Amino acid sequence: MGVDQIKERLHLRIEQADEKILQVLDELAESLFKNYQPDALEQARRERIATYEASLKPMTKEELVARALASQADIEADRIHDLDEVKRTLDL
Repeated sequence: MGVDQIKERLHLRIEQADEKILQVLDELAESLFKNYQPDALEQARRERIATYEASLKPMTKEELVARALASQADIEADRIHDLDEVKRTLDL
């Protein structure tokens, strides 16, 4: 059986699977991938970390002022809701 046929059959099985089978298939696939493609997993992990760290860069004074002004505008336009208000709305 060729690679394309195997992929097609696997896709079909995934489409037919219920949640329990999908969980087993997911664990199996991750286990196989960890054993046969550890470099790819490590690269993906490094990319996730880099993306996260890039989002943590310090703000410039101008960015901070812009965010503060935007927040003030949201407050004045009544687009901000505190936790108690959300709970009341959701009857929690």
